[in-house]
Amino acid sequence: MKEMRKKLLALLLTLSLLLSVCPVALAAEDGVRETDFFTDQTHADVNYADMEYKHIDGEPILKEMEEIRELLSDGANAKKVEETFNKFAGQFLEIITMYQLVNIKTYQDVTDEDAAAEMEYTNELYMTVVDGLILLIQDILESPCDKFLRDQLTEEDIEYYTEYEAMTEEQLARSNQETALQNEYLSAAYQTYTAEYDGKEWDDASLAEALAAGEMDQETYTTVSRQVAKNTNAALGDIYLRMVALRKEIAKSYDYDNYGDYAYTEVYDRDYTQEEIHSFHQAVKEYIVPLYDALYPLYYAESGDPVFEGDYAGDIALDMIEPYIQQLSSELTEAFTYMRSHGLYDSDYSDTKGDAGFTTILNTYGAPFYFNSPYGDLYDLTTAIHEFGHYNNFYWQPAGWNDSSKSIDIAEVHSQGLELLFTHFYADLFDSEESAVAVQDYLMLNLLYGAIINGCLHDELQQYVYATENVTLEQINQEYCRLCKEYGMIPEDDERTEMYSWYQIPHTFTSPCYYISYAVSAAGALAFWLDTQEDDYFSAVDNYLAFTALDATYGFQESFEELGMDSPIDPQYVEDLADALWEALEIEERSASLAPQDITGEEWFAPAALALYAAGVIAPDEAGLVLPYDPALWSDAVALVEQLTEEAPAAENGEASITRVEFARLLAEALELEDSDSAPFSDTDDGAVAALADAGAFSGYADGTFRPDQPMLRAEMWMTVYRLLMSMVDTLMGA
Repeated sequence: MKEMRKKLLALLLTLSLLLSVCPVALAAEDGVRETDFFTDQTHADVNYADMEYKHIDGEPILKEMEEIRELLSDGANAKKVEETFNKFAGQFLEIITMYQLVNIKTYQDVTDEDAAAEMEYTNELYMTVVDGLILLIQDILESPCDKFLRDQLTEEDIEYYTEYEAMTEEQLARSNQETALQNEYLSAAYQTYTAEYDGKEWDDASLAEALAAGEMDQETYTTVSRQVAKNTNAALGDIYLRMVALRKEIAKSYDYDNYGDYAYTEVYDRDYTQEEIHSFHQAVKEYIVPLYDALYPLYYAESGDPVFEGDYAGDIALDMIEPYIQQLSSELTEAFTYMRSHGLYDSDYSDTKGDAGFTTILNTYGAPFYFNSPYGDLYDLTTAIHEFGHYNNFYWQPAGWNDSSKSIDIAEVHSQGLELLFTHFYADLFDSEESAVAVQDYLMLNLLYGAIINGCLHDELQQYVYATENVTLEQINQEYCRLCKEYGMIPEDDERTEMYSWYQIPHTFTSPCYYISYAVSAAGALAFWLDTQEDDYFSAVDNYLAFTALDATYGFQESFEELGMDSPIDPQYVEDLADALWEALEIEERSASLAPQDITGEEWFAPAALALYAAGVIAPDEAGLVLPYDPALWSDAVALVEQLTEEAPAAENGEASITRVEFARLLAEALELEDSDSAPFSDTDDGAVAALADAGAFSGYADGTFRPDQPMLRAEMWMTVYRLLMSMVDTLMGA
C-alpha cells in the first residue's frame, strides 16, 4: 500500500474535511437497504444559505506562526506548542473553506468581478499560508516539542515535510497569475461569439433559428457556424496559450522538464506516467472506437424516445433518484439526506452560471457541495447521479490537515460507477423497458465516447501542447484535427486540416491534464457494471461500496488490485472489456435486427447504411435486401432526398441510373446550396460537386478524381448523405 505523499498542496483539488460540529443521525426507514462500509464522520448542522464568505487577513496568521517558533527551543513548552498549532491548523482549514465558498460564488455568477477578485486574493493567501505551515512543521519536527506531531505522522509524511523546499516568490506569483488567467477564461467563455455574414453578426443561437426557419440554407449555415467556432477558438485560444506558457514556467520552477509530467505527479498523484498511458491510448483506438461505432446506430434508432426530451434540472432529478438511493444503501441515503436537508447543492437554471458540474467540500463544516449548470435534457439526470457519487465519497472521507486525499482517477470511479449501477432501476425510473434500453445505450455512449475516447484524445492533445516548444494555436488546431481522425470522430479522408472545438472542454483551461482521469476511471467503473450482469446485483453494489470506502492511501491501480480486479489501464484489460461489452450489450444480435440481410457491418459503408437504415431513411425490399452494390436509380435518389427535405425533387428518368454528378446536382438543388467555384477534383469543376465537397459530403477518389459520369452506387449515395449529416453534427458541435 502506497502512502500518497501529496498533502496540503492537493487540498484545494480534492480534500474534504469532516470536522465535527453536529453529527447527523439517520433513522432506519422502510425500504432503506442497510450497509456498513464507511467510518462514521460528523458534519455541521448548518444550511448552505447560512454560510458566509469572509475576507481573512493573513497577517495575524503569519504572526501566530512566528509565536509558535519562539516556543520551540524549550521542551517544557510542548503542550503550549501543540495547543497553538492545533488552533493554527483550524485557521488554515478555514482559509480553504473560504476559498471553496468564493469558488462556488464565481461559478454561480461569472460576471461577479468582486468574487473573482476575492478568488485571486484567497488563492494567494492559501498558497502563502500552506507554504508557511509546511516550514513550521519542519521546525517543530527538529525541536524538542516534536512528539505530538510525530505521533500523527507516518515515516513517509515526515520524509515529505522535512524534504520540502519553501515556495519562492516567483512560484507564488505564478500561482496567482494562473488563478487570474482562469478567472479571465471563465469570463471569456461566458461571452457570445459571432461571425459576420451578409452584413449581419450571427451567433450559434441565431444561426440555428435561421436554419430551422428555412431562412438560411445548409451550406451557408455550415460556413458561418464554422467561422463562429473559429472566432471562439481564437478568443479562448489566446488565453490558453498564455496559460500554457505560464504552466511551463511553473513546471520548470519545480525541476520538471514537462508540465504534463508535473501535473501527473504533483497535481494528480497518479501511479502511472504520461509515457505509460500511451499503450492505453492505443488500446482505446483499437478496441473501444469500433465498439462505440457499433453501438451508435442502436442508440440512433432509439433517440426519438420522449425520455430524452424531459426537463431534469434542479430538484426534478434529485426527486427522481432519491427512492433508488435508499434501495442501494443506508449510507448513501444518509449522505443524500444531508445534502438536500441543508441545501448543499445548486443545480437550477441561471443565465450567469459558469458551464460546469462539480462537487467540492466546505471544510470547516464537513459539508460537501454539488454544483451544476443544467443543459435542459437527460444529461442533467445522469450528471446528478454522477456528482452524487462524488458527494457520497466526500461525505465519508476523513480529511484533517494531514489526511491524504483520494486521487482524481479514483474519485471519478465513484461517480461513473454509481451512474452505471443506476441502470438497474431504469425500467422503473422511466416506466418502460424500451426507454430503459435507450437510456442505457445513451449512458454507455457517454462513457465510451465522452469519457474514454475523449479522455484519451484530449490527453494526447495536451501532451502534445506541453511538449511542443512555442506551440501556436494553428498547431493545436491541426493536431486536434489529426487526433479526431485517429479516434474515428471524423473520416480519415476528411479534407479538413484544422478543427476548433477542443475549447469546449473547460478542464483544458482550469484543470490541465485532468481529462485522462475520465478515461481510466470509466474503464474501471465498467467492471462493476459487468459484475451486475454476471453476479447478484447487490453483490456488485457492495463491491462498489467497498471500493469507495478504501483508505485514501491506496493508489488508483492498487485500489483495483485490493479488490482482486485488473488494472484498468492494462491494454489486455481494455481488449477484454470491449469483448465483454459487445456481449453484454448484445450488440451483434441487436444490430442484426436493425441491419438488412445483405449488410454484414464490416463494409466500408456500413456505419452510413446502418445509421440511415435505423432512422428509416432507407428501407429494404420484400426480400429484406437493400442492394448496396447496385447502381442507384433516379427513383432511389429522389426517395432518399425526399427523406431529407420532405419535398420530392423532380426526376429526369425514374428507372435510369443516376450518375455521380447528377446526384450531386439533385442533392445540392434540394438543399438550396449555392454553386462553389473551389472544386477540389482534377476531372470536374461542377459547382454542385464543389459545394458538396465544401460541406464535407464528397471526398473523391485517391487519385484526386471525382469521376462525374460514373454511375452512383446505392452505397456511395448513402455515404454521401451520411457524411453530409455528420458534417452538420460537427458544425453544431463547433468542430
